[in-house]
Amino acid sequence: MEIVGDIGAGHTLGRYELLVPIASGGMASVWAARMKGSRGFQKIVAVKVMLAELADDTNFETMFLDEAELASRIKHPNVVEITDLGEQTGVLYQVMEWVDGEPLNHLLRVFKDKSGIPLSLAIRIVVQAAGGLHAAHELRGEDDELVGLVHRDVSPQNLLVTYDGSVKVVDFGVAKATSNNQMTRVGQMKGKVPYMAPEQALGEKVDRRTDVFALGIVLYQLTTGKHPFRGDNDLTTLRRICDRSPVASPRTIVPDFPVALDEAIARALAKDKASRFQSMAEMMRALEVALPSNQRAGAEEVAEFIRANLGERGEKRRAAIREALRIADARASKEEEAAAQSRRSDPQEPSPAPSGEPTSVSSSLPTIPNLDLDTPPDASVPSGVSQSSDVTARMDEGLTPASSSEPGSSEDLEELVQRPDRNSKSVIGALVFAAFVAAVAVGLYLWEAAHRGSMP
Repeated sequence: MEIVGDIGAGHTLGRYELLVPIASGGMASVWAARMKGSRGFQKIVAVKVMLAELADDTNFETMFLDEAELASRIKHPNVVEITDLGEQTGVLYQVMEWVDGEPLNHLLRVFKDKSGIPLSLAIRIVVQAAGGLHAAHELRGEDDELVGLVHRDVSPQNLLVTYDGSVKVVDFGVAKATSNNQMTRVGQMKGKVPYMAPEQALGEKVDRRTDVFALGIVLYQLTTGKHPFRGDNDLTTLRRICDRSPVASPRTIVPDFPVALDEAIARALAKDKASRFQSMAEMMRALEVALPSNQRAGAEEVAEFIRANLGERGEKRRAAIREALRIADARASKEEEAAAQSRRSDPQEPSPAPSGEPTSVSSSLPTIPNLDLDTPPDASVPSGVSQSSDVTARMDEGLTPASSSEPGSSEDLEELVQRPDRNSKSVIGALVFAAFVAAVAVGLYLWEAAHRGSMP
């Protein structure tokens, strides 16, 4: 069994059964999990579990809860949807839609020694990411005011490219909003150093343009194969990000780089916020016209490219999930079999009648309540003789208020009981009705006998 921290495959959190670990970071681990519903319904989801060692850290707990609260309100096809938040035995977890895709950093590794991926695909990927981030930036509160959401960790690790050609923004764990409870401590930076904007690295106020800068770095990498600021260490990288020197033009790496795209990247990576694109929507519009219309890519081209370069990773993960489901089903089957065996061996628990066989009439008859026959005040019953025993005796003698050929006679009842194809409920109903008729008849008989002054 695979275990991450105190959580392992086969563990259940709420109604989610953990299957395979997908990723693990400094704050949480992510699992492929199965959500079970009624009538055999099941669905694969992603469950993000806060690491056990951080359970007592109120700062991390606040970040985790803020992420769930904020990201769950963003409704956009390019943002991973958070569908649930839960806690079990002190373990906090988020439930997200399952994304069959790969983080963009895996694609960058494949093309590390090349001059980036095809420009049309790079633009398509970044435009979709910008669309999801714009939706996050435009998130409004109940008062219809912007909440001022900033992702603060836009990087290839947090951009998923799916095998159907779409892009999903994930991990709002260090996102900042004017309404949340997070406070950045003095000397603490949130986000990945190579993808920070100057104001973020310097601890200054951040806004949506901070994410524009980070996405500009991603676009530079995708189109040139190089990081625009990376140095030998984080300190050198930070210095290059924060100095006043403009970013090197992509044309110095790729000579035939399109001019319009070069200009768009330069604007996204402007060190001064006022000189950048002021929103993701503005950046999207510039990128959508950076290439001629006949050179633009769609979802199908992105999907083919991802399958060709990363398809083996996806197949291995799907196979691992299928195997985990098989093991989980086998485990559940054994547990059900053990429970059934326990029930069979318990002498206190009655066994149901075999299906298709008639149920015993005597054991199925309900108790017949005392019947009010409106007996006159002067009617009497001989001492030592009960009405119920008298009714039973007369039924045994075949005495009924109707002839034997009529429904309700003793012959009819015997035939009903012996008929294997008659439903047991019909038998019970007939017997109850017959008993009622017989009781009424005997009551009338006793009443008449009392008035005649004679008793049998």
